[in-house]
Amino acid sequence: MSTTSEQLGQLEQDSSLSVNVRRLVCEVGLQDTDANSEHSDWHLYMTDEGTLQWEAFERVLHQSSSEGSHVSDYQTAVSRLAPVCRAVHAYLSQLSPAERRRKYSPHLTWTGYGQLFEECFDLLSTSDQTDRTLSLLQATAALERALGDVFLMNGTQCPSLLKDLLATRELTEIFGCTAMSCLHIVIGPPSSLNLRNIAWHGFLSPGEVPDMYVSFLLVVVTTLGEQTPFLYEVSHRTPLDLSPQLQQLQKVFPVLQVTDLPILRDVIHRTTFIQPSMMPYWEKALEKFSDQSYGHCLLLLLPQLEHGLRRVFAVVNNCPQRMLTAESSVLYTTFDEILSPTLQDGSTNHMSSELGDSYMEVLLDLLVHPEGPRVRDHASHGELDLTTIPAVLASHVLCVCLAFCVKYASTDTSVLSGTAFHVEQVVQRYKSLFHPTALLVQRVYSCLESMSTWLQVPRPSAGELKGDQPKPSEEVANNPDTMKAVSVVNAALHKVLPSHKPDSTLADLSAPNSWQSYETPMRACLCEPVKTVYRPRGELEMVSLLRHIMDNSQTASQNIQGTAEQRCELWRNRQLRSRQRENYARMLDSLQTIFNGLQLVVMVTVHHLLTLGDLSRIESSQKQKRKKFLKCTLQYVENLVSKTSMDQNKWDECRTLTSAAINRITEYYNDNNLTGHSASF
Repeated sequence: MSTTSEQLGQLEQDSSLSVNVRRLVCEVGLQDTDANSEHSDWHLYMTDEGTLQWEAFERVLHQSSSEGSHVSDYQTAVSRLAPVCRAVHAYLSQLSPAERRRKYSPHLTWTGYGQLFEECFDLLSTSDQTDRTLSLLQATAALERALGDVFLMNGTQCPSLLKDLLATRELTEIFGCTAMSCLHIVIGPPSSLNLRNIAWHGFLSPGEVPDMYVSFLLVVVTTLGEQTPFLYEVSHRTPLDLSPQLQQLQKVFPVLQVTDLPILRDVIHRTTFIQPSMMPYWEKALEKFSDQSYGHCLLLLLPQLEHGLRRVFAVVNNCPQRMLTAESSVLYTTFDEILSPTLQDGSTNHMSSELGDSYMEVLLDLLVHPEGPRVRDHASHGELDLTTIPAVLASHVLCVCLAFCVKYASTDTSVLSGTAFHVEQVVQRYKSLFHPTALLVQRVYSCLESMSTWLQVPRPSAGELKGDQPKPSEEVANNPDTMKAVSVVNAALHKVLPSHKPDSTLADLSAPNSWQSYETPMRACLCEPVKTVYRPRGELEMVSLLRHIMDNSQTASQNIQGTAEQRCELWRNRQLRSRQRENYARMLDSLQTIFNGLQLVVMVTVHHLLTLGDLSRIESSQKQKRKKFLKCTLQYVENLVSKTSMDQNKWDECRTLTSAAINRITEYYNDNNLTGHSASF
């Protein structure tokens, strides 16, 4: 067992709520409770149909409509609102499921998540305390999305944070000040009950939030629908589609099966990563996975992953107080800071050295990188359709959690069975899939794949179009200017990566077997490890340029192949007019030149990929020269995209552009003497 694991096991922590937050959430609203009047006063605040009377709430909060939705003293507001919440909860408790659906279901459709909110009511009526938290997680995510849809009826850019969304003029004008004040009190800023954040960031132990607040929030949602009938015409944004990311994630771990769950249960009971009071959430998550309720499984796991990592963060950075919710004047310790290279005071965050790059890359891919699934952000803001969460996503998150449980196991990990051992091994070898640099590598592979099919593009045999004129491809393949460019880029690659052969050649369209001689060295270069954890901004800017270059190169490649195939078919069917045949001949004359140009662009991209680490060591003037050269290269491939499109077909201009680009490559590499001292980053 590691030192960190031992320290985690020694942490004594009954609650993750700080003293003041716990007092506001768990005590203020429960003081001076008169149990005898609890069931008799709901009619003071509710209609016969079980929705809220906002006029009564103005009196309860001692608030007039002229004051707006601003709440200045949340502790007082909570103490005033609590009796109403108790009454609402008591009212809900006396309803049968059928009565509740009859009263409330029609008023939930405005959200676009009627089924999910009905499910929230059902979860609240069970005896399982983890279901209360699950109801809160699901309700706050769906409500935030629904409120954003309503905001967009009159607004333009929807605020990204719920507290900012609740403070908008647009929502106040639609729902009224009192309704918005109630939402502020329950799910507003850190000084409020702030139930959304303390639930989603994993601070709540099972049963820690009084049920009455969740009941009240759900009835607020139904009341908003009943009293604002035009909301039923609101346009709902389409849930986010994570299919592209899932295609990548499904290759990482095998999808867990129900037969694996006993192994997982054994692991979660053998780890110090999980705080004992949080264990019911983990048990429930496994139960939900077994029931194929993958959305619920996800909602339960994500806050617990953050909670476990926050404990590790607090231990390795020697700041045990950061395990608790912060007060309103201090930020919570969330994934953002846990995975940041530095702490708030500018000192080094030791999480990276504690976890190692592979574990960090797993987390950054899953939670942070903009083009990754960012599953916690998307789920917590209601952007995912929880009813259609696939097994592969829930399984991936479960495997990530399992890996950390294994890493901080309280017993000898050598006794671990196959599934747990395999997951640990996968994480230890993990390489980023969604970091911009990793995506650049994928773009290069895609471009190579596209270019490899050029050699199968159909075209007339030699002489069929232009008699006995020598094939231009042979002339261009021996062009001295092209050979000079190949030589200097090869030399630069060899200096960065000595295993790269400096005599590597370009592929010749007239010699299909030559493609392998070009492609194999490029793929070998791409196999070199690329560091993706905590890269400087300047490096990411360069990566963005290189990705644009590859995207346009691939588009140009596809344009040319599409045109070549179409024109050849028309030519064979004798459907080309005289001028079209001439244009087709010019295209065929240009193919090898353009092919050489694109091959060189790939080589240049690979070289700059391997030398990204040099950016922190070279002078500013050299950085600017590099950026200027890459921008010129980007302009070249952008022009190729334009001039090779079906409606232009300007092949003479393409040849001229390519020749200029090849000469520019030679000049740049000669002038700047790019040696690339190291292939490590």
